Amino acid sequence: MAYLVDTNVLVDFTRGSSAAADYLDGLADDWSISMITCLELLAGARTQGETTDLDLALSGYRAIPPNEDITRRAYYPHEFDALIAATALEEASRSRPRTESTSR
Repeated sequence: MAYLVDTNVLVDFTRGSSAAADYLDGLADDWSISMITCLELLAGARTQGETTDLDLALSGYRAIPPNEDITRRAYYPHEFDALIAATALEEASRSRPRTESTSR
């Protein structure tokens, strides 16, 4: 995963923002979303049709669920933005090669 796209970008995209569409196009297919972002988007749906459309659109992308490491990184686990940020940090740390640390 190179990019974790935030809820605001996807909200703008669903509202027809050409800037958001251009931004997402520039990422190619190298992005994911947090499961928290999926929940925020679905919670903001105004009709059953919007919910269905979002569900279909979101199913095409990797949605990363919060796990123990992510929730530990989120200083305030009850804040969605902290969980999304922790997801990005945790996924970034998983994609980097780990080096063995020495303890003294």
